[in-house]
Amino acid sequence: MYDLLSRISRPSDLKKLTRDELKQVAAELRQAIIDNLSQTGGHFASDLGAVDLIVALHTVYDIPTDKVIWDTGHQCYAHKMLTGRLDRFGTLRQYGGISGFLRREESEYDLFGAGHAGTSISAAYGFAVARDLAGRTNDEHVLSVIGDAALTAGLALEGLHNAGHSGRNFVVILNDNEMSIAESVGALATYLAKLRVSPIYQNVEARTKSLIDRVPGLPGHAIKQAADSVLKHSLTHFVQPDHTQSGVVFEELGYEYIGPVDGHNLDLLIDLFTAIKQMQGPVFVHLRTVKGKGYDPAEENARKWHAVTPTMFQDDSSAGSKGGTTTWTGVFSKTIIELADRDPKVVAITAAMPDGTGLNKFKEVHPDRYFDTAIAEQHAVCFAAGLAADGIKPITAIYSTFMQRAYDIILHDVAIQNLPAIFCLDRSGVVGDDGPTHHGVFDIAYLRHIPNMAILAPKDGEELAAMLRYSVDEHVVGANASPISIRYPRGNAPSIDWKHTADPIVFGKSETLQTGNDIAFLAFGNMVVPAFQAAQTLAAEGISVEVVNLRWAKPLDEAKIVEVAKRTGKLLIMEEGVLPGGVGSGVLEVLSAHGLSQVQTKLFGIPDKFIEHGAIPILHRLCNLTPLDFAIAARDMLGIPQPEPELLNTASEKHEPMTA
Repeated sequence: MYDLLSRISRPSDLKKLTRDELKQVAAELRQAIIDNLSQTGGHFASDLGAVDLIVALHTVYDIPTDKVIWDTGHQCYAHKMLTGRLDRFGTLRQYGGISGFLRREESEYDLFGAGHAGTSISAAYGFAVARDLAGRTNDEHVLSVIGDAALTAGLALEGLHNAGHSGRNFVVILNDNEMSIAESVGALATYLAKLRVSPIYQNVEARTKSLIDRVPGLPGHAIKQAADSVLKHSLTHFVQPDHTQSGVVFEELGYEYIGPVDGHNLDLLIDLFTAIKQMQGPVFVHLRTVKGKGYDPAEENARKWHAVTPTMFQDDSSAGSKGGTTTWTGVFSKTIIELADRDPKVVAITAAMPDGTGLNKFKEVHPDRYFDTAIAEQHAVCFAAGLAADGIKPITAIYSTFMQRAYDIILHDVAIQNLPAIFCLDRSGVVGDDGPTHHGVFDIAYLRHIPNMAILAPKDGEELAAMLRYSVDEHVVGANASPISIRYPRGNAPSIDWKHTADPIVFGKSETLQTGNDIAFLAFGNMVVPAFQAAQTLAAEGISVEVVNLRWAKPLDEAKIVEVAKRTGKLLIMEEGVLPGGVGSGVLEVLSAHGLSQVQTKLFGIPDKFIEHGAIPILHRLCNLTPLDFAIAARDMLGIPQPEPELLNTASEKHEPMTA
């Protein structure tokens, strides 16, 4: 199927091919991405856009001796296939298969892993300094590849600033496709857009030859040959605006700026990188690429095709559809629009994730109260703090894993000043195929120890809406206002008959869903559903289980915990967060404070290790977070024999975890 690609077992094999054969490899790489992701899903448009760049880099440079460090890594699929993983590419993002990101333990060619944007320049500069300290300066090239949206991250700008005036041989490649998941925003994005459309461009030939003339050790005929090669691909492919309009920002930071360059002209890229290999000092290469290149639907709507599921290829018209089931994100989106409709102080903030967080809908209704800070979580949170300090009610929606980047701002600028900001942490808990860089399992632990912070999690969609209303109408107003975090998982909100009328949301108060005297389940957030299911299974066996929906991780409902601990003497505590510092730790602290060390307890949560990628039901089973696990633990604690294995398996199938 892939005539040339199937013969590439390592990057050095590319060096034996003609330019036409390299172009065929690029075409086959795109086809392999389309073929495989139509079966597995994954990041799509950005990977198609990076194919020619990856082929050129692996053709010109000697990786891994030369170091190419990728930002985020969701543009690395072609890299994986060219580095010996074509035969495993069908396992992409599947449990036990290869990762959707770069991982050092997966391949010697994956030199630095990352799932969050903005890291590549700082990391690559570290490689460059390590090279120089080891005396390998003349034998090893170091390059950072970063997307235009990732360049808005504060970390990327810090690295760019630090490396630029170092004088070290160091290359930054900007893969500019004009967007991240959504359109890029902010002043830097506007600046890059101006570079793309600047008029062409006096003295291109002179500037190009001048650039290559400065390449040390390059023979005269090679200078002319390289310059002619660049120029023969036309000014529309390699353009250098005059200095007053060009990449002056990057030049002032200490870089030799080259671009914008057509990032899909493979001949030009190979010639250009061959010349850059001989240059001294920091170089900034600005490539223009098309997200979704080679697949028409993705080129036409790269935002929709940023990441794909197999069903999107079966019916393009339903791409991205979730069907009729209500998602957690959908509940959030609908509710905050309703809140903003009646409260002019409500504003919404996202850090470059309008679609993923559901704020794209808010923008349509309240564009003047919608703010996208680009990939700048720290700024988003500090911006929210400023709004809250002046009486606005900011709702900042950020994935749990990305909010980690703003930890210091939450502590220093929000909590110390006790500012009433609302943080909505989408994708909390294990998130599936994106793996350890994206699992949102640390937020309870990294927020619970911060004074003034309150932490909530809903058991279902109705409770999420109630918590949002409580936060806006009650929690962030008045003399006792404080910051509050609401966490909720990825996927569909469950629909359960609780046989119970929901209690109103009250500060620090839990909700009892079922009374019982033999043992108590204290469950938080989306672990309430499997706890309730396990209790139903045990009830059929004559075991009386109290099921408590904790609602609050901070403050915990101490009175309820103490009461049920004294009455049953046996507690199971369930959360979808890391065990160290989590809700279970908080319950143990309460028991200790009240002298109840004799109470039997068992904690369920994410173990003290990074969890692999895979389907969420598989990961729940691996972490013992299923109704079956809870029921087995309850019987063990009560000294009751377990049912026959076939009955256990039936129970497991019946009570599949519900957070898709």
